[in-house]
Amino acid sequence: MTTTEIIQQYSKLVHVLALARTNQPSDADDVYQEVFLRYIDKQPKFRDEQHAKAWFIRVTINITKDMYKSAAHSKRVDFEEAIAQDDMTDSEFISQLERNAVFIERIEQLNPRHREVLMLHFDCGYTLKEIARMTGDSVDCVKSLLARAKKQYKELVMKGEEKS
Repeated sequence: MTTTEIIQQYSKLVHVLALARTNQPSDADDVYQEVFLRYIDKQPKFRDEQHAKAWFIRVTINITKDMYKSAAHSKRVDFEEAIAQDDMTDSEFISQLERNAVFIERIEQLNPRHREVLMLHFDCGYTLKEIARMTGDSVDCVKSLLARAKKQYKELVMKGEEKS
């Protein structure tokens, strides 16, 4: 496989995992870039698809861990960039931003492991067995994490509805 094909194949996996493990979309973008820069720099040779997938997952996890350890990362201010599409009215655009902000706020409140499993399963469409192989956990552990994540998310939704 060429470098371009590898990047295309693992792009969504890396981005979703980075988004699940970080608190800001801009941080996820930084992780995403760093993962593929490392891939291009190191040019690892993979035995098979499982080995490649495991490499990308492990590198993504390690980069996010390193990011939160760095002093430069602590206490930064992130500015939200929102550009309305021409086919949306201002009120529709604002409404969409508010819904997305509520969703992101709830997801960010989840335990990082719960957030990771939830996004890999529902956003990427991986099965519990595939997630277990990626994370090195048992299928039962992943099933338990997913159940807890769903319960925790539902509780956040219910708490949000009580405030309304």
